[in-house]
Amino acid sequence: MIPPTIRSQTWRQFCLCFSQPDNELWEASLADGVFDCMAFNGNLLPHAIDLSNYQFSPGISLDNFAQAYSSCFEVGNAPVSFHGRTYSNEAASKIFEELFRFYEHFGLDLKDSENSNWPDSILMELDFMHYLSHLESLAKSDEDVASLQRAQLDFLNRHLIPLVTGISDKLYSLKIAPYDQLALLMFDYVNGDRDYLDRKVNSMPQVTTIE
Repeated sequence: MIPPTIRSQTWRQFCLCFSQPDNELWEASLADGVFDCMAFNGNLLPHAIDLSNYQFSPGISLDNFAQAYSSCFEVGNAPVSFHGRTYSNEAASKIFEELFRFYEHFGLDLKDSENSNWPDSILMELDFMHYLSHLESLAKSDEDVASLQRAQLDFLNRHLIPLVTGISDKLYSLKIAPYDQLALLMFDYVNGDRDYLDRKVNSMPQVTTIE
């Protein structure tokens, strides 16, 4: 059994790593042995995370991160989009409608919140997976756990995996360090988590109905 709190912490870590770098973020997640948290959690996750597979430059500074972040994601006509609509053939309105249904079903009313991110932002979707896996850690019954795991699997397949794949492919082609390696790490984690949830969901007893 993989502790859902470990998965929740890892989702939060990825969300922080793709947030605007600042001093608080740097001290909490990115300074020195930046990925120590992920390396530790990797021993408990659905699949191993071997950080030696990713080419992170030693001694990278907060300024390096901030400059790379700005050039990747913030400049006018930024080369890399954070938004799911960029990597989908679906109309943006349809993507937004489905995302709002996901969020609102689990008690998140973004329309009246102070959140400034678009519903299809990578930051929103990573944070939503953090939230769902946190809810799983609080669930009191097997039925609630199963329901939350199915929701996570559905959300990954419909939204987060296509978005992470698009971002990872784009950053890899541009070779923008360190975000190309961060995105590759995220891609591997997201797909490993999807496989874990798929195994869990498919091992659940099938509910039969009487006509």
